[in-house]
Amino acid sequence: MSLDKALAEQIMEKILDYLKADDLLAKEIREFRLSEPTKLIEFPLLYIEFSPTVGEYFIVKGANIYERRLRFNICVVDRHVEPEKADIHVFRLADYICRKLALDPTLGGVVEDSTIERVIPEYGLLGDHAISQAKITLVCRVMWHA
Repeated sequence: MSLDKALAEQIMEKILDYLKADDLLAKEIREFRLSEPTKLIEFPLLYIEFSPTVGEYFIVKGANIYERRLRFNICVVDRHVEPEKADIHVFRLADYICRKLALDPTLGGVVEDSTIERVIPEYGLLGDHAISQAKITLVCRVMWHA
């Protein structure tokens, strides 16, 4: 016996495949990942995580019927010796990713719908480089029969 793919895993894979298939993102992003890497090596980087702060809500809709609301962070990270250049590139990529996600709210039929909830910037240092990151929170709604 083996475990089937979790719903969160299926959605994460679909989001990643959808963004990787975009020609502009494929040229701009050097590494695409399904989870946050333990070491930041390739930049710019895009990774997807099941939101560690919010995760998923279940809303009972009937006997054995639930509306599941899953939150994912689509994170884009870049570095540059000039902080402003890292910030500008990350903000432009995040804006483009938001527009791309808004074009297909069902993610090709994998979810009922999805909405962009927020974009949160984060900053840091890696050696002598500034690190800039934008976390795009995407909320996906799925009707689920238990």
